[in-house]
Amino acid sequence: MIISRFDSLLGFLLTTIALSTFATVSSAECRDFDAIAAANKKAKSYFNNGEVFHPAAIQKIHHPSRKKEVASYIKSGEKHYSIFTLVDLECKVTFRKRTRQND
Repeated sequence: MIISRFDSLLGFLLTTIALSTFATVSSAECRDFDAIAAANKKAKSYFNNGEVFHPAAIQKIHHPSRKKEVASYIKSGEKHYSIFTLVDLECKVTFRKRTRQND
């Protein structure tokens, strides 16, 4: 009787460990810090001498795709721009739109 309880408990623990391992691997996503860095890099690539004038921010996370909408703030000369991008789970950046500020 004790051995059968031990066997069922051992089976339950092994199943739980296996499922949690697979769930951890499949739910890997681009961290917020990495998403912001990737979005800023993409935003600066549109300008010859662009530089960040304000820290980027994650506006929202789209469901169910888990893509993050990131707003980057870039200055090129005297002009200031807001660049909006989508960053997916592998930190690949897609351009969405650009707006100019205070013109």
